[in-house]
Amino acid sequence: MTEVVVVGATGNQGGAVVDLLLERGHEVVAYVRSGESPTAKALLTQGARLAIGDLADPDALQRACTGADAVFGLSVPFGEGGKDAEVAQGRLLVDTAARLDVHLVYSSLRGADRLVATNIDHADSKQLIEAYLRERPVRATVLGPVYFMENALNLGFSRLGDGMLANPLTPGKPLDQVSVLDIAGMAVHAIENPDELVGERIDIASDRVTGQEAARILSEVLGREIPYQQMPLDMVRQWAGEEVATMFESFENNTDFLDIEKLHARYPTVRWHSYAEWAKSVDWDRIFTG
Repeated sequence: MTEVVVVGATGNQGGAVVDLLLERGHEVVAYVRSGESPTAKALLTQGARLAIGDLADPDALQRACTGADAVFGLSVPFGEGGKDAEVAQGRLLVDTAARLDVHLVYSSLRGADRLVATNIDHADSKQLIEAYLRERPVRATVLGPVYFMENALNLGFSRLGDGMLANPLTPGKPLDQVSVLDIAGMAVHAIENPDELVGERIDIASDRVTGQEAARILSEVLGREIPYQQMPLDMVRQWAGEEVATMFESFENNTDFLDIEKLHARYPTVRWHSYAEWAKSVDWDRIFTG
């Protein structure tokens, strides 16, 4: 049985990784800030062990990872410390994995293997973390997910709570998207196949859809008309800040898409989800009722 430490186990990515690891019979250590949160207690009920600490606590992280076979980790953007704090988190993950010689599966960002300033802090920070990782003697697999399908579940931003799907992109602009279910699938595949995937870096996407296509799919799944509405970038700046607005500007101008068919064919054991399959997997009653 493989012992895996999951950093960020109470978040969307980490929670999906915990679920799949436990489903496949692995021993899971969930690294969480507090053992008293409802989500942490639910992890215990599922069968995970808890280790308490955060990504600014090197001693706690080392204790949690000692004896493990692998670590799934990510750095946290948009925190109080901003870009510098996220870079420090990532470097601590790398240093801990190198010191203990455990397999690190790091969830980064598509394209963060190159050092090109983007003016998007949460992208630039991951470039710096990956550059640091490449210089260290660490057994690592790096995943580069694209835009999350689960962002639609933020009802305030997506406006699904108002009966529409809002997004800053033009209605027919394609966008590569990934579900956390497939990040988990790829992460667990890497954990179970270290001989194949240590040293690999893989950009991952589940599907490519336009805003109009996403709205049509959600209409079919929810059983009511969900129109697509393009959100003005000025509104995005007001609600989410300049960084998020700049990110959507880059999506609008993007002409470089992943070869999704080739990716899925290369890793057929991952249970990839189309946008429609993802939408059907969501507990919409819980999303809308809170």
